[in-house]
Amino acid sequence: MVVHEHDPVRADDNGLLNAPPGTTEFLRLVQALVPRPRRGERWLPSLEIGGPHARAVYDVLNNRLVTAARPTPYCVVPSSETDTRDGHGPGPTDGTDDPAGGTEASGHRAERGGTALPEDAAPAGHALDHQDVEALRVLLDEVCHGLARQRSGQPRLRFRHFSLVQWAMNTRLPAGARTDEYPAVLAADLRATRRGADRPAADLTGLGGALDPVLQFLWNVLTVAVPPALFRVVAGGRVPGLGRTYRWFMRQPYLRPQLSGNFLGLAERLTAGYRADEPSEQVAKLLVHAFLEDLRRSFRRRPWRPGGWRHTAYPVVQIRSGEAPAASRTLLRLVEQVRDETGRLVPVLLVHVAGRQDGCPVPSAPAGALRMTDLHAIDRNQWAPVSYRSRLVRRTSAPTARVRGRRRLWADGEVDAERVPASAVVAAPAPPWFSRPVVIVVACLLLLVPAAVWSGRYLGIPGCLHRPFTAAVVVRDVGGECIGFSDGAALTFNNQPGQESLHYIQERIFAQNQDARKAWEESGRRRPYVTVVYLGTLTGRATQAGEEAYAAEREGLEGMAAAQYIGVRATVNTSSVPLLRIVIANAGFQMKHADLAVDMIAGLARQPSDAPVIGVVGPVESRTSSAVALRHLNRVGLPAIAPALSADHIDSNSNLYFQISPPNRDQVHLLSTYARRKGWKGLHIYFTFGEKSSRNDDLYVATLLDDLKQEFKGISDLTSTKWHPGRSMHHECNYRGMLFFAGRWSEYGDFLAGLRQACQNNDWPRHLVADDSVNRYMANKTLRKTAPDNLTMLYVSKSGLATCSSLRRPDPDVGQFLAAVQSPDLLSPPRCVGGPGPQQWIGEQVGLAYDATMLFSQAVEQLAGRIRVWPQQWDGRMIDPAAVHTEILRGNAKGGWPGVTGHLAYDMGSGEPKNKPLSLLRVDDITDMDKLPTEVFVCNPKGAQGAAVCSSREGR
Repeated sequence: MVVHEHDPVRADDNGLLNAPPGTTEFLRLVQALVPRPRRGERWLPSLEIGGPHARAVYDVLNNRLVTAARPTPYCVVPSSETDTRDGHGPGPTDGTDDPAGGTEASGHRAERGGTALPEDAAPAGHALDHQDVEALRVLLDEVCHGLARQRSGQPRLRFRHFSLVQWAMNTRLPAGARTDEYPAVLAADLRATRRGADRPAADLTGLGGALDPVLQFLWNVLTVAVPPALFRVVAGGRVPGLGRTYRWFMRQPYLRPQLSGNFLGLAERLTAGYRADEPSEQVAKLLVHAFLEDLRRSFRRRPWRPGGWRHTAYPVVQIRSGEAPAASRTLLRLVEQVRDETGRLVPVLLVHVAGRQDGCPVPSAPAGALRMTDLHAIDRNQWAPVSYRSRLVRRTSAPTARVRGRRRLWADGEVDAERVPASAVVAAPAPPWFSRPVVIVVACLLLLVPAAVWSGRYLGIPGCLHRPFTAAVVVRDVGGECIGFSDGAALTFNNQPGQESLHYIQERIFAQNQDARKAWEESGRRRPYVTVVYLGTLTGRATQAGEEAYAAEREGLEGMAAAQYIGVRATVNTSSVPLLRIVIANAGFQMKHADLAVDMIAGLARQPSDAPVIGVVGPVESRTSSAVALRHLNRVGLPAIAPALSADHIDSNSNLYFQISPPNRDQVHLLSTYARRKGWKGLHIYFTFGEKSSRNDDLYVATLLDDLKQEFKGISDLTSTKWHPGRSMHHECNYRGMLFFAGRWSEYGDFLAGLRQACQNNDWPRHLVADDSVNRYMANKTLRKTAPDNLTMLYVSKSGLATCSSLRRPDPDVGQFLAAVQSPDLLSPPRCVGGPGPQQWIGEQVGLAYDATMLFSQAVEQLAGRIRVWPQQWDGRMIDPAAVHTEILRGNAKGGWPGVTGHLAYDMGSGEPKNKPLSLLRVDDITDMDKLPTEVFVCNPKGAQGAAVCSSREGR
């Protein structure tokens, strides 16, 4: 009987296909095998289909693979022996394999009449020759190319291991090269292959020629010698963590790779002309094992590799062979053997269809073959999912003996005996929801958003952007203000127009931080080295164009810079003088974010450091937020020394607090004494609390008003009025008593404008006096330009002894401060330099902040002299903030501490200085910035009976 192959199948309008009996059950079997289980893996068999209608089954399977809505990865490979019925396929070619030439032979050596399925086309005892290996390599190469096509909607399959074997087998070593040169030749060829033959190497000759000879030599070493050497190390496959693909070859079992030393040695054994000495069976198994390993790695599921989860179906490879199916059956046999020998997964369904030529007689079903009509009898539980371990451990997860590696099926009967339904489609399941691209994008965004928020907060985005990793910077944008601290030029606070002087002094301090560190290293790390934090208000204030609205804050930083300068510039033999690292912290407008700033400072103090944090210079405004900050600093154990706070009893908020300025009651006593001596009758008080503030928030104004009412009680003409723009001031014109401004400096300019409008630059109040807050106004040149030019005023100064004239008194402590402020490389411009021309006012806050910083510095110097023995190196763990505070108390008990603004002494349990000098300064023309204020009255320390020693300086 002669049977002719039918034409390719075509589906009717209902999607039904005519097929041999059992085809539908065969498709159901493939449908059960191809989908990957959610857990574990499936040990897939290889299927061989023979019989007169094998080609029809092949066509039906191909149709159902191609027409699936979600196709599984598949490829159709006509084996090199295939001969179509039209006679246009490649015919068998005889030839011998020249190992040195690397030719590809088709290996048509099987006997004719292969329509039946013999027991084994290549039995286990049959030794493969090199022609078989070449035919197998050609077949696997076609399979790899077919599966690598992107047509299934799943991630692309990549065959890195197999391509390396292909590269080695296609490589011919040069005949004239020495054997010891082979590794270098192979490494260079492999590097060029991996980089791409069409990509030229970068031409670096021009750059190298532009360098001097030494740099050119180093450049050539880095660009010419290092990359090839590094690549050889990676390609060797012997270094853990480098070259995972190459290392796999040294751990797989075939060809005994450990005898080669490294991957390049193994590759040399596979090159044309040398692999003839290797066992062909081992080379063939290495090819198959590398091919399967590429599939295993592509299908590997890892949390960080969503591509492995999107591979939801095993690939299907259809190999249609002709009358000599040697290579295809060799592949099936070797796949089964590699599976059994390595215990590793075979993640591919191989379907081999044994074709035949038209006109050949129909053979009978061989023994061991299962008819297609009997497929329902197969126990499919043998292919149930099993656990899969990715490590190369032989047989750790190998299938049981009942799971056969190959199944032989026989297709016979009537070719149109069965109608295959449209539902019998081999399709891939949908990927799990968490591996879908949109889910991954959303998950990445969910991870990136907190990271971006954290990074934004770390970098201070948007308003506090700074260079990371260049300084100790911790900032946060709070309501448009940059809150936090910085110790380097990576971030300077408030770079608005008009604040150039503030910016300069911050940069100067940060530069001296580096100088201090360098001086500490040069001293052999023996000098005391500590950190002091400035806590002030550096942002948030409404300013005019070009206005230096933070002049007082700039002066405070200048005072701290002067104290730091003395330590940095100290001579080498003064090893006991401390070196200061100054950290600048901003608490925002009116210290409203002081609690957050203190949290950040406390975190800095907890960090181990060569320069430990010993205390805080600040806060700078007597407000409830400052009181909260002092309580917080007290809880975390950080001493605070405030240069300018003067609200009565603000020291009750912290046991670790001192202030440099005398309290408000001393200021009021100064005013009362001066008024009595001048014979002034009456007191009109105008007060303000600053922008967005109240009496409850402003401790300075609140306590000052209470002190004024207590000190001046009994005066018949005593009024107290809250001032605001628009209030009539006509009744104050030509007033002969004291007109006292007891408010915040920020409203003083408007207060003067109200007086000018009411009095029309005539009949001014006879005695206009302002509190010490107006020092900030006097330091603001922009605001002073708009003041009345013929109005005389007095205001209170807390640092009258720090004027240029007072600083020239014979006192060594004062002399070093004067030398610092006169130095041309510290302040801009230098102060008290003498000579012709207008003199620069030294600034109210400079001396106060200097005394606060030097109090810390002197305490550290005294403490370091007792806790270590010279020349013992400095260790930041030797000292802590509590010890420094105790040392300040010790020095206070011995008589106090020197200061340029006056001697510092404190009563037991109090942080307010006693017997601190206060002055009244007179300004005849507020708009004249070149003329210095004149000290007209001063109250020095009290006498023996407690009476204040106050004296007039007028007329001197």
